[in-house]
Amino acid sequence: MPLKPNLIERLLINAGIIPGVLLDTGISMFQASALLTAGDIRLFNHLKNGSLTFDQVREKTNSSSQGLQVLLTCLINLGYINKNGNDYSLTKAMKRTFPIDLFPQMVPFFRGMSVRLNDSTIAVRTNPPGGIVGWDSVKSGEIGQSYQAAMRWLGSSTVKEVVTRVKFSSSPKRMLDIGGSHGLYCVEFCRKYPSLKATVLDWPIGLENAKITLREEKDVAERIDLYECDFEKENLPAEKYDFVFLGNIIHGLNEEANQVLYKKIADGTLPNATIVILDQYSNVKGSAFQKGIASLIGWNLFLFAGGRAYDFDVIKKWLENYGFHSVSLTHLKRSPGFSFITAQKN
Repeated sequence: MPLKPNLIERLLINAGIIPGVLLDTGISMFQASALLTAGDIRLFNHLKNGSLTFDQVREKTNSSSQGLQVLLTCLINLGYINKNGNDYSLTKAMKRTFPIDLFPQMVPFFRGMSVRLNDSTIAVRTNPPGGIVGWDSVKSGEIGQSYQAAMRWLGSSTVKEVVTRVKFSSSPKRMLDIGGSHGLYCVEFCRKYPSLKATVLDWPIGLENAKITLREEKDVAERIDLYECDFEKENLPAEKYDFVFLGNIIHGLNEEANQVLYKKIADGTLPNATIVILDQYSNVKGSAFQKGIASLIGWNLFLFAGGRAYDFDVIKKWLENYGFHSVSLTHLKRSPGFSFITAQKN
């Protein structure tokens, strides 16, 4: 969990007496290292079903006594684990919000990103096309599968609120989820609208992720099909859609690629179609916390693929250029820094 300084400590940080640079560089890096290590040894998975003694944890994680003790102390002080005598258990907040089952699968992606971030200065100085990592790194292999696990967790944390808050003038009939990966948005929108049929469009590795979802969500699986496509290089399906969804897609594209995509969407949708774009926007109103999350994700996507968190006004102009109107922005309440744009086609 994020470090929680008390009131006096916050005042000292704001006054510069406690060095914020230490918290933002060293401490945050050490915290990430501890958390990823816990994922590597599946610590949270072992504690998921109940408390364990120190020796039980050590045996299950195949860890040294000293190394495990140092790690557990960090995780206790960070709010992930409780200690009662010699028994260790997960905190209530941990059980409620943490992706315990998915986290070990997510670790390779975050570790891989950490290594590549060493080249971030090069990215700032040279603005390399496609970033310093690139999408090819997550299209296959262990890192690709790990990235898909991270996207599944991200989608699961926002899907319910998004589906609840997106409004249509009439019930949609055909949905296209571009870069839909896990397919969770198609599942929930199909549940809400019984006559809706949906298509998940993605790379092969993303569609394998969607197949996992469809095996689990059998009540709507027959209304969801899968379409293999690299939307940057290929045309969208020929069928006309009245609802297009983009979930955390545009921040990974440069300006030209975004506009090309909106043109493809405009050509592949019916009159009065709705487009919904869930992302992070750099000029939104909100707390410093919300703005900080949006801008840091934008920084990450600049490094990763040459993208960024775009201004809402920029996206609005692009959409209007390609025949969309009534462009509006809605902020998610349960996921600070995340917002979705809604627009209608002329």
